[in-house]
Amino acid sequence: MRIENRLKRDFTWVLAGNIFYSACQWLIVVVLAKLGTPQKLGEYAWGLAISAPILLFANFQLRSLIASDLPERFRLSQYLGFRLISLVVALGAIATVAELGSGGEKALVVILVGAAQAVELVSETFYGRMQKQDRMDRVSQSLMFRGALSLGAMWITMYSTGSLVWALAALLLGRLFVLLSWDKRFEPVNFEDAILPRGNNEWMLSLFRLALPLGVISMLVSLNGNITRYFVEAHRGSAELGIYSAVASLLSAGTLVVSAYGQSLFLPVAKACVSANRNEFRKFVLLTVFLGGVLGSCAVLISIFFGAAILTHLFRPEYARYAGVLVRLMIAGTIAFIASGLGFVMTAARSLRPQVPLLVIVGAATAASSAFLIPKFGLIGAADASLLASIVQLVGTGVILLRVDRRLAKPTAASCGVESLSAQITGVEAA
Repeated sequence: MRIENRLKRDFTWVLAGNIFYSACQWLIVVVLAKLGTPQKLGEYAWGLAISAPILLFANFQLRSLIASDLPERFRLSQYLGFRLISLVVALGAIATVAELGSGGEKALVVILVGAAQAVELVSETFYGRMQKQDRMDRVSQSLMFRGALSLGAMWITMYSTGSLVWALAALLLGRLFVLLSWDKRFEPVNFEDAILPRGNNEWMLSLFRLALPLGVISMLVSLNGNITRYFVEAHRGSAELGIYSAVASLLSAGTLVVSAYGQSLFLPVAKACVSANRNEFRKFVLLTVFLGGVLGSCAVLISIFFGAAILTHLFRPEYARYAGVLVRLMIAGTIAFIASGLGFVMTAARSLRPQVPLLVIVGAATAASSAFLIPKFGLIGAADASLLASIVQLVGTGVILLRVDRRLAKPTAASCGVESLSAQITGVEAA
């Protein structure tokens, strides 16, 4: 009962914060569509597609590691120092790729988008600490504050100047302000010590080894989600990429619900694995499938009956031509919602290594289908490629979870691969 009450409370806070923040992120797309052109929106989407995989690798899912580091193996300043060093390297890689691939103002857009995302990841470091101390309310408040301030700054700048570069600079400053004025105040840390760690730094190599699999998984997930955009940019140009990104952004509502539920589910699933509670594990799997299926079905029905009107009113009348793309994306999204939710279950069960070959297979399927479908069918082909990728991911995820379920039938908690987590949770319950 305590676990269920905590799950409900944390889910409510996480969902509230994620809904508000994701709405602000989505409104960025709306602002660019309304005040700019499909070309500018496409450049922003290109910046996300280039920077996200690199930054998510450098992210290493440190928030999850911080939240689950119950024995305090690493200090917050060490996590923060590791984060800052990895982000500096990542931003250097983004700048190099942007300059080689685009150059000029388009490269500057990519760099600014990457810098704004990097600031978010620094905030995520403090979110891990908040989550560990069961302060999901504080995380949600930060998300709301950051979302509103950065969106407002970007909208005012875009309206006043019409410049995407200046609008992204305002977005970056808004996120930086929230980091320094709100997130950092939760637990003050000396940034100098974090940037220039003193003494024996062997801990950094240990942390890197621990976090590397999570970084690879995050990078592959992001890369797979952007493969279709690379092909749209290459074969159809920035304007159609902007249109495709605007239509696809409507999936964010379902994604944030799945993400909020998945984050709240992390600890209960881990405890079910530690105790080898097969029935509890199955219950969470079924709930995840049910939630994703219901969300996706509602999205498909709405897109069928109101898709053209939604695209017209949210963006511009010319976007209504792509209502068929919206329907296909919502069908793909239904399968993706289920697969994404089950991905949280896999991670909570510490089934990490099998995810890497699965994501490689999904990426290969996405690239092959995109290379064939997008040049022939344009944005319809891009949506169909996303659908195929979602199906492959769901099937592979089901296979991995079936193996976890079978191992849970064994009498040892180690069957879920969570020996280290077992000691952590046991210590917390004893306390």
